[in-house]
Amino acid sequence: MLSARFAHTKIQPPRLRADLVARTRIELPLGEALAQQRLVLLSAPAGFGKTAALTRQLAALPPGVAVAWVGADADDDLGRFAACLLAALEAFDPPWRSAPDAMVGGLDGGREAQQTVAAELVNALLATDVPRGLIVIDDAHRLDDPRIFEFLDLLIERLPHHWGVVVASRVDPPLALRRWRARGELAEFRQEQLRFTDDEVDRLLEALPHAGDRTDLRALLARTEGWAAGLRLVLGSSRDPARAPVAASRRHLFDYLASEVIDAMPARLCVFLLRCSVLPELNAARCAEVSGDADAGLLLEQVEQRGLFVSALDEQHSVLRLHDLFRDFLEDRLRQELAQELPLLLRRAAASESDPARRVGYLVQAAAWTEAEDVLCDVGPRLVAAGTVTQVLRLIEQLPAAWRDASPRLAHLRALCAWAHWDIVTMCSALERAAAGFEREGVGLAAQRSRVLEVIGLTAGGAIPQAMALLAKARQAPMDDETETTAWQAASWHALAAGRIDAVAEPLSRMVDGLARSDNPMLWFQCVPPTSMIGLPGLRVPMQRYVEGALARTPAEPPTPLRVLAQILCAGLALWAGEHADAARLLHDADADCRWLHQPPNLIGHLHTYAALTHAVRGEAEAALAAADARLAGLVSDARTSGRRAVWLNHFLFFKLRVAAALDDAATLRAMARELDANPNPGEPAALSSERCTLPARLAALDGRWAEAAQGYEAALANEAALGMYGQALEVRVRLAQALLQTDRRSEAALALTPLFEQVRASGGPGGVLLAGRSALSAVAAAPWDGLLADADLASLRGWARTVQAAAAEPTPAGLSVERTQDHLLGGELLSSREREVLQRLASGDSNKLIARAFELSPHTVKRHVANILDKLGVASRGQAAAWYRSRAPR
Repeated sequence: MLSARFAHTKIQPPRLRADLVARTRIELPLGEALAQQRLVLLSAPAGFGKTAALTRQLAALPPGVAVAWVGADADDDLGRFAACLLAALEAFDPPWRSAPDAMVGGLDGGREAQQTVAAELVNALLATDVPRGLIVIDDAHRLDDPRIFEFLDLLIERLPHHWGVVVASRVDPPLALRRWRARGELAEFRQEQLRFTDDEVDRLLEALPHAGDRTDLRALLARTEGWAAGLRLVLGSSRDPARAPVAASRRHLFDYLASEVIDAMPARLCVFLLRCSVLPELNAARCAEVSGDADAGLLLEQVEQRGLFVSALDEQHSVLRLHDLFRDFLEDRLRQELAQELPLLLRRAAASESDPARRVGYLVQAAAWTEAEDVLCDVGPRLVAAGTVTQVLRLIEQLPAAWRDASPRLAHLRALCAWAHWDIVTMCSALERAAAGFEREGVGLAAQRSRVLEVIGLTAGGAIPQAMALLAKARQAPMDDETETTAWQAASWHALAAGRIDAVAEPLSRMVDGLARSDNPMLWFQCVPPTSMIGLPGLRVPMQRYVEGALARTPAEPPTPLRVLAQILCAGLALWAGEHADAARLLHDADADCRWLHQPPNLIGHLHTYAALTHAVRGEAEAALAAADARLAGLVSDARTSGRRAVWLNHFLFFKLRVAAALDDAATLRAMARELDANPNPGEPAALSSERCTLPARLAALDGRWAEAAQGYEAALANEAALGMYGQALEVRVRLAQALLQTDRRSEAALALTPLFEQVRASGGPGGVLLAGRSALSAVAAAPWDGLLADADLASLRGWARTVQAAAAEPTPAGLSVERTQDHLLGGELLSSREREVLQRLASGDSNKLIARAFELSPHTVKRHVANILDKLGVASRGQAAAWYRSRAPR
């Protein structure tokens, strides 16, 4: 969940204070700007009342205006900032097309990824039913991740007309202010507009009749130049305003006056405030834990009653936030007067902090490196799994360089971050350091885990001999169950990469046995079998066991990466069994789930692979080639796939060539052959290079050189194990039979086909046969065999040919019929049954929460259904969808 990554108070605007005086000079133009402008900027030094003015005007906005508040922190990176923003928007029921968690995770992909997320966010804002919406970023000067402002520029550029962005900062943020200023879409409120005037001082005196002499206060106004913080503090000070320091040093003036306020407090309240100043927000429970004072709740009431520099965030739970100036002052006094307590106070603050970034920050301030590392290694893997890789890396960087470099646990965590980005080179390097460090410390099991994960990385990077040697070394010591399971996974990959197709089934079965003893979804996700294993001898049963086990360990809603991968593998198994319609349906559902998960590369690659094959079997040429292109583009363009492109590029080029062959697309096949010829790769694993041994025969067949094609196919089948991936061996037997028939060698064609039928049974279905395509398969099935093939085998062959022909002849889904039933009118052919139920509730005025409760769904799942409804009906908002339904519902 998004809110698990940050303190909930970050998205709570301050409560309007009763003692704030009206400041017409700034509030009227500020109110107009909030109602109209694309970008509103409040930029002035600390203590000039930016947040107070903004809070007062937000409270005065008309009913129905949506305000998404984000309070910035110094440790916010783009992912954490975006998580806050999306969580702040949740209250307004935006119809997300992608899960907010997944959108946040997608931001790690660079500028293009930021553009994609910004576009998705804009679409959701456009469809949110509010008359006016504001995204408010308070204390923006704290943000030091430049990507945040790059993302904000992208968002501001595309904002719907009824939404605006408001930024409050001590300095001008690095946004495209000149652009918005030139367009007349920027309203600016600076120090000059925020100064108190004589009239406003008069109103302040009227509100506080015991504040002091008007003349003295005006003397201080002259010295403070209208600085709100100085004016307010003097009301609690007994010092002569005329003797106050000049405004040239506002911080000095603040400390001068604040010391008077603090010194006048009861000693107990003063010590309480000093100790609690380590907390950005104050509530009774945390203050009691940090200060050690059981009466924290009563003391907080006194703090608020004294009108000190605090903002109330949550009236129900009495949460206060210290003004930065006041907190800085208190922290200075804390270091002067209670310095020996500071490390303990910071540790107590960390112990009660749920926000991982803040928790690590406290421990770093306390120089508690071991405890900070403990927290990181505990929460880090979960954050990585949730997609917030950049935040984890930033947290690691907070520790001293010498500590980071010496820690094997942090090296292992860095490796997990690299693996999440498919950065194999960095992953393997970090795991090597981690394993060596664990071995030096005598932590053998941890070293073993790092080594086995390194084996996976080396295998994915094509370093097969090195990976096999490392796995053998790791196996020399006993393993725990999870490490053993991962080791069997690595062994199955090695067998496949080495071309030992018959040796894949045993380690994969052992891996699934180990997984069956674990309910850890992350282990199941880590051990997902490659899609290229579908159709290999003896693998249908363990693959089916994996799919069933994975689906049993993950909920149907909301979708998870593990569930999507299981769906894709299930589609592959269906295609291999010849059930192409079921495969297409499963892939359609997986595609919708991938969209909800923001198209993660590790899922999309699997999806595009079987989408290309399924479309090819169904004769859907455009869709098949588009999926093959997307599979290839994901490898070529993703900057985070270091170590993979050189290994796998030719494999995916050849994959597209096979898709073209199944479609009888000679032009694309020749184009892929030219690309392969132009990209020699001597370091490519043998299993990948040997799969292309059929290429000369394919080109010969295209040219009508059938005898040469037959000779080439026969030569390729001499090493049939090398043709195991995606059923190429079965396809080649069909193509060899076609070539032999073309040269009038029918008996030899029958001999070439005979092993095919047993191989189909061993592989779990005719998937590889179907990939021979309509032309070759139909020609072979229609040949006069005259008893050369067994009757049962010939019936199977003709059945497969009919499957391909029928798939190609299936009509596309029809639109609404002329004779529309009531179900048609209510979206019966457009919407699923669940979507129709959600639409009916939506039209009745139910909120997403009520709809979720009615159908026992998560709120995010309801948002997903609403987004699908808007897309399918071609409307822009919930209100328009409700009107669409009501116009068709029976009266």
